[in-house]
Amino acid sequence: MKSSTVFCALIAIVVGAQLILAHTNQPTVNAEVEENYLEDNRAWPGMFFTSESVVEEYEYDDAYCLLYDDADANMFNVEICVDLETYQAVIDAHKTGTELIGTLVLNDDYSYEGVDVFTYMPDPEFEMAAASAKL
Repeated sequence: MKSSTVFCALIAIVVGAQLILAHTNQPTVNAEVEENYLEDNRAWPGMFFTSESVVEEYEYDDAYCLLYDDADANMFNVEICVDLETYQAVIDAHKTGTELIGTLVLNDDYSYEGVDVFTYMPDPEFEMAAASAKL
């Protein structure tokens, strides 16, 4: 009986050591990490938009452009072409000291030959998130 206990203990030690060795010697797989940013320092449909991030408004070749600078969105000096209504709304917001918070929607009617023209749309979710962030 004593020899069977010693035998079982030896088997338990060997099996335990094999299990520990199997868990500690697992090969590590280093997957290549590729960072793709949706922003790519340009505007895209559905993006968060605030008039506070507009640093300049200008007209260029019959196009209305906004120079947008938002570090949180990884966007620096991005030229965004917008429709006349959005352009005027941003200018009015800057003059009155109010803030437009919403999203930009791609306006297919005004877009042409690789130039995306966006329209501002108010978004209650973004407005509530911005209000709670300022508290």
